[in-house]
Amino acid sequence: MNLQFISKIKSISKEKFFLIHSVQKPHLDRFHSRLVRKVCLFILPFVFLQCASSGFGTQGLLYENQRISLMETGNSATKEGFSCAKSYLGLIALGDASIETAQKQGNIKEITSIELETYNFLGIYAKLCTVTKGI
Repeated sequence: MNLQFISKIKSISKEKFFLIHSVQKPHLDRFHSRLVRKVCLFILPFVFLQCASSGFGTQGLLYENQRISLMETGNSATKEGFSCAKSYLGLIALGDASIETAQKQGNIKEITSIELETYNFLGIYAKLCTVTKGI
């Protein structure tokens, strides 16, 4: 008989425990929703900063269009070659922006200067081009 009484007490205490802890606590829900909002507002700018970007020179979050000189010999050039790579939303990057490809495209035998052209629009679309000049 004592065992049945003890098992009833255990089952009642378990039920009370679950009833007490399953009750919604509105002040905690508001706290958690505020916390989630604050965390999202803190993290979202970092997510958008990692969108499509050229990765060189000054970075414009809204718009970027620049030309950066990497190497120049001072000799005059008669030919120019381009090679480009593109990025969409920072998720997909395609293309070959190598110096060798730009040299072949411009049919250049001797390189006299190398420049980078960068373009970025709202982090949605970015383009990086290597420009080689030479003879």
